Amino acid sequence: MISSMPAFAQKPLHAGIDYQQYLKAIDTTQADLDEWRKKYGDTAQKNGWWPVSKDRSADDQEEDLRQRIFLTKQSISAQQAANPNANFSIMTPFSALTDTEFDTYVLNSFIGRNSTKSDKGTTKYQPTATATGSESITDLSDNSSDNVSFVKSLGSFVDTLINKLSMGTGQSVSNNFIDANLISYKFSDVWNWLQPRLTSTLTANTPVTEASSLPETTEKSSTSVDWSTSECMAPIQNQGSCGSCWAFATVSAVESAQCIANGNSSLTKYSVQQLVSCDTRNWGCDGGIPVYAFDFMLQNGLCTEDSYPYTSNRGVEDTCRSSCNSQDTGITGYSQLSGEAELLSAIDEHPVVVAVAAGNVVWKQYTGGLVSSCSTTRLDHAVVAVGYDSSSIKIRNSWGTNWGEDGYMRLARSSSGDGTCGMMLEMSTPQM
Repeated sequence: MISSMPAFAQKPLHAGIDYQQYLKAIDTTQADLDEWRKKYGDTAQKNGWWPVSKDRSADDQEEDLRQRIFLTKQSISAQQAANPNANFSIMTPFSALTDTEFDTYVLNSFIGRNSTKSDKGTTKYQPTATATGSESITDLSDNSSDNVSFVKSLGSFVDTLINKLSMGTGQSVSNNFIDANLISYKFSDVWNWLQPRLTSTLTANTPVTEASSLPETTEKSSTSVDWSTSECMAPIQNQGSCGSCWAFATVSAVESAQCIANGNSSLTKYSVQQLVSCDTRNWGCDGGIPVYAFDFMLQNGLCTEDSYPYTSNRGVEDTCRSSCNSQDTGITGYSQLSGEAELLSAIDEHPVVVAVAAGNVVWKQYTGGLVSSCSTTRLDHAVVAVGYDSSSIKIRNSWGTNWGEDGYMRLARSSSGDGTCGMMLEMSTPQM
């Protein structure tokens, strides 16, 4: 047993913790922490998924981490009932992050196609711990002059941003945000508020097939497809603390599609880093729009992974290099899909890029099985649909092989609505 706790441990360090329950479970929580640290500690530290503070002692760090693991276990219990056929556990790389920190990490990765770029790097994910170990979150729950001033400034910033982007949707948003009672502010609230008002700005010469103009499917899709077992699928990669899912997803889809189109002969592994560092229409480690990445490949080609390896796992884009020789990836355009029938038909041909709502406990703690429900449908992460069967869509992620089913997830099929975790809302596939 833990016979004595440091003075630092005499109070709860995180909002929402049931401290009396925590004290009762402190020994089992410590055992869980020791097991987690043995398997995932190095990975979490390497990728910035283990918030630390140099201002705290080793005992203080340990207490903070133990409370984080306890909170994670509570979150898992709440989600399991909604997903009876899925498995969740603290044995994932993200268990030392609070749910809010994980949400922020994922939010920085994907930006919907109905967006455009202004300034790069405004919302980097930076996992940190305060001197007291609690999350550093701006409290806007009161109507103090400082808070009202901040909200007005925030609204003014967004209005200015939209006007500068010449969107033609210049309605004011400042007062609406102030009237929302100033409760539970975090950046994701601002993103939800801003995102629907942005419009597409793709280059005019990119061949794009909208879902409504796709040829009608005359044959039913296969009973099942699984490209993950094909020679045309590269090993799972890890984006680290860089919000580069958009680059990993699009590169994976294109390199697999090219390999399949060439008769499954051989896979050319292309550079994700080139997109992160050189695609100036996207935001590098601060997120990106998959169709912009397709556009970049169409216009510029890509270097190979060997000649331009990934170096942004710690969240730094690095300067664009011109020393490698770009190759033709075979992409001639892309199609935007709508509904499960079009998704399955496209997967029959090759893997498809889909956006999902991943900034939640379901994705944070997933270890296997069939996911049927997510707590949100806010799109914040780009992945690749690589297969399906009668009950599921198989998803390739970019969080390493220590996550999920060796880097993959299965989402329940849905013939109507937004799809599980919102996966039917935004789908695109390269044309070869």
